[in-house]
Amino acid sequence: MNLMIKLLVMDVDGTMTDGKIYMGSQGELLKAFDVKDGYGIKELLPKFDIVPVIITARKSEMLAHRCKELDINELHQSQRDKIGCLSALLEKYNATLANVAYIGDDNLDLQCMKPIAEAGGMVGCPANATRQVADVCHYRSPHNGGDGAVRDFIEYIISKSQKQHCHQSIEERLTWAVEYIDHLYPKDLSLGKHIVDPDFFYNVIEYIPQPDDKVLFESHRYHIDIQKILAGEEWLKTTDASTLEAAMPYDSVNDAVLYKNVHTQSGILFRPSTCVVLMPNDAHKATRYGDKETQVKKIVGKLSI
Repeated sequence: MNLMIKLLVMDVDGTMTDGKIYMGSQGELLKAFDVKDGYGIKELLPKFDIVPVIITARKSEMLAHRCKELDINELHQSQRDKIGCLSALLEKYNATLANVAYIGDDNLDLQCMKPIAEAGGMVGCPANATRQVADVCHYRSPHNGGDGAVRDFIEYIISKSQKQHCHQSIEERLTWAVEYIDHLYPKDLSLGKHIVDPDFFYNVIEYIPQPDDKVLFESHRYHIDIQKILAGEEWLKTTDASTLEAAMPYDSVNDAVLYKNVHTQSGILFRPSTCVVLMPNDAHKATRYGDKETQVKKIVGKLSI
C-alpha cells in the first residue's frame, strides 16, 4: 500500500451522509452531514497537501453549499462514470491511482476502488458499506456513513503516513525515493516543483549547462539529491565537501553552500537514464560537455534527512 496520497476521493450518499433522502413538504431533498467529517476535510487534509474530491452520481444544491463551506473545489456531481471522472483528475494533478485514497460505501464505487487498491492506493469504507465494497478495502471504519466515517478514514491515512516515516531508516526511504523517480510517468515530468510528501519533492528543470569555470561546487545540509537526466548530456563533477572553503554564507532557503575553487575532483558523463545520488558531504556541479551548447532536461529529487 502506497502512502504518497495526493487526492482523497469521497462518495456522498451513504459515506458523507447516512444514505437516507429526506424530502420536505415542497419536495426538496435534505441531507445530513457530520461536523467531524467537515473538520477532517477542511482542517486536517490541507496540512498534508491532500486535495479533497467528491465524485457522486446524484446532484444536490445542498451538497454544493456544503462544499463551499469546506473549501472543496473538486465537486463532480451526476457522475456515474466515476473512474472516467477520476482519470481526468489524475491528469490535472499529475497523479496516479497510487496517489489516491478513496472512501465509498456501495457497488458503484467499486469501479474506482478496485483499480486504486490494485495500483497501491488506499481504499476505505463506512461500517455499513456493502459486503462487496468491504472486501476490497484496506480499512473499514467502525462508524457508519454520515456518522464520522470520513473523519475516521482521514485520521487513518495520516496515522499510516506518520508511522511510515517514523519507522523507516534513511536507507529505506532513499531506496523508495530513487524507485519513485525511476518510475515516473511522462505526465509527471512537467517543468516545475512536484511535492510527493512532506519529506520528499522533485524539480523538473531544463537549462543549458555552463562552462566549467562559470559554475561553483555546491552541497546541501538537510537534503539528499537524486538526479536523473531525461535529455541532453553534461559533466557531473563531485568532491568531498569537508575539504572545501565556502565562497559565501549558507543559503538556508535553498539549503545550499557554494564553494571556492576546487583542485581535487572526479566526474562522470551524465547521460539520459543515468541516476546519481548525492549525499550532504558530496559537493557537486554540472558543467557543459564539449564546446557545443546542448539543452539538458533533468529531474532533481530532494529527500529530507
